Amino acid sequence: MPNGVHYLDTKSAQIYQSSSDQLYFFKVFIGNQTIEVEEGDCIYYFDDVLEYAHLKKGKCSINSLHCATLIRGYMPPEASISLKGVTVLPYINGCSTKQLFPPIRQGDPTLQYLYMPPNSSEQAHHIHSTARVVLVLRGKGQSIVGLDKHAHTEELYKGKVCILEPMCPHHFETPFDEPLVVVPLHIFSSIPQSEQNHPMYNGTYRI
Repeated sequence: MPNGVHYLDTKSAQIYQSSSDQLYFFKVFIGNQTIEVEEGDCIYYFDDVLEYAHLKKGKCSINSLHCATLIRGYMPPEASISLKGVTVLPYINGCSTKQLFPPIRQGDPTLQYLYMPPNSSEQAHHIHSTARVVLVLRGKGQSIVGLDKHAHTEELYKGKVCILEPMCPHHFETPFDEPLVVVPLHIFSSIPQSEQNHPMYNGTYRI
């Protein structure tokens, strides 16, 4: 597996913690876990049947069956939102997106929803300046990470979690006859939403 990416499966309980040299501290809890969130932190997580996304700030305790990401030192308003409904913002190559929890200020974290139709790519090969935590909600696809002959392909399926470290070259594809729906958490974003100026575009750099 190439450097800069971590693939996890929600069928087993695991914890990923950002390294000390990253600008933003976060911790990802995979699988069935009870999580204590300290005052001053917040956590993004999903209900048991993957119908709602939740954002809650500490001090609190939550139970998560899928993927929960704790962010240190960020205290947004608490919120819940349905994962159902259509995408409303255009993206690359026929893909589309919507913002589940938009950034409150420039640079704040944001939870996005990305729909990729069959036989598409969500971008050219690119990097992000900060980490992404991506939960596969449904469908099937591939994650391509690395450069040229050193690139590695990993299958994406429901329940797979892909954690991309900053500056990791990658893109997702759907070379199968079914769409792929992923929910990426941007640890750092850019600006709120407009037709072609939203967090799925911003903070992405083609290479």
